[in-house]
Amino acid sequence: MGKVAVVAFVIMTAAYSASAEDEPAENSYLAALKACQQEQDSAARLACFDAAAATIVGASETGDLRLVDREEVRKTRRNFFGLSLPDFGIFGKRDKDGEDQDEIQELETKIVSVSGSHGSGYVIRTTEGALWRIDVVPRRLLEPKSGDTLLIKNAALSSYFLRINGQGGVRGTRIR
Repeated sequence: MGKVAVVAFVIMTAAYSASAEDEPAENSYLAALKACQQEQDSAARLACFDAAAATIVGASETGDLRLVDREEVRKTRRNFFGLSLPDFGIFGKRDKDGEDQDEIQELETKIVSVSGSHGSGYVIRTTEGALWRIDVVPRRLLEPKSGDTLLIKNAALSSYFLRINGQGGVRGTRIR
């Protein structure tokens, strides 16, 4: 029983030292699980995993820890497409050159509502709740309406091209 107390103390110490150094808490949870994997004695390993699991479940229940799967990350990235946000490092992985492996280059969605006019420009709301503005409306562009397909593509210098129902692309800006 002495080993169990030592292992539990090591797990709690690892969690405390990681938070004291301002490292993300998730690292300490993973470190605790990895420490359990190294335990040779079966009873001590089980006790270690039980303690680590209890810490993770407790942190999840209190809101200190949130586990997300890849699909949740994709949904979040889709909702934030077009917004300039700092890189929190939680919405995708970067390769060794710093390139975002899961970065969305284009988004196809539906138009929910449209306000404005050909002369003043349009504000378009998408199914994700995003608001996009078209300031300079070319004459060739047919008036967008609810239910139309909207394809949004990354362009140069943090700009975007919006293509409504396959028409020619127009420059747009995400405003919310």
